[in-house]
Amino acid sequence: MSKTILELQGLEMAFGQLSVLRGVDLKVEEGESIAIIGPSGSGKSTLLRCLNRLETPTGGNVLFEGNRIDARTDINQLRTRMGMVFQQFNLFPHMTALANVMEAPVHVRGIKRDQAEAEARRLLEKVGMLEKANSFPRQLSGGQKQRVAIARCLAMQPRLLLLDEITSALDPELVGEVLDVVRDLARQGMTMLLVTHEMRFAREFADRVVFMDGGVVVEVGPPEEVFTRPKSERLRKFLTAVLEQTT
Repeated sequence: MSKTILELQGLEMAFGQLSVLRGVDLKVEEGESIAIIGPSGSGKSTLLRCLNRLETPTGGNVLFEGNRIDARTDINQLRTRMGMVFQQFNLFPHMTALANVMEAPVHVRGIKRDQAEAEARRLLEKVGMLEKANSFPRQLSGGQKQRVAIARCLAMQPRLLLLDEITSALDPELVGEVLDVVRDLARQGMTMLLVTHEMRFAREFADRVVFMDGGVVVEVGPPEEVFTRPKSERLRKFLTAVLEQTT
């Protein structure tokens, strides 16, 4: 029987008079891979940022592993269990790939350096970056940096991975190598929420697809249903526009 790892109840987020999220409800089951799609400005990235409290929601509830996230929550502890990978990699420029992956386990989890190094090397190998362990970010391509960023996130042993447009800053030929890593993580049962504009990947990768527009969830369903039998006119128009751009 599946277990709910994350539940959003009427989540709201406003920046002054601008309402970005307007009552988002969503349940995520353990081991589930969910792709979040929608037009720019629909609230997708803000949704992820509200989950691990990079932004503080203005209404509603977030329940993670059965516990409500609120002002009493230890945010640093939360972020060890709910990892996030960003568009712009955010690697420490003065550290090698290996040191970037080791940093948080040593200083946040208190892992001994030799143990952290062994685990970091295993994770770099997992994302196909072990041969670049001693390279600095400036010596890596965008795709390589993003794979190191994913390894760094995995080093904290998160229960849930948030991936925010992780291929949008990459040259087209580098997108595939990053998506291959995400695809492997999905096969291994990692629970993931992925905001993406890569429709083909969303269709093949996700257990469910969430379509957002105007700060609300318009449709949720299995990929084949969402992409081939959309229920709403808004989703039909979005898919038509996106597919025209890629042909």
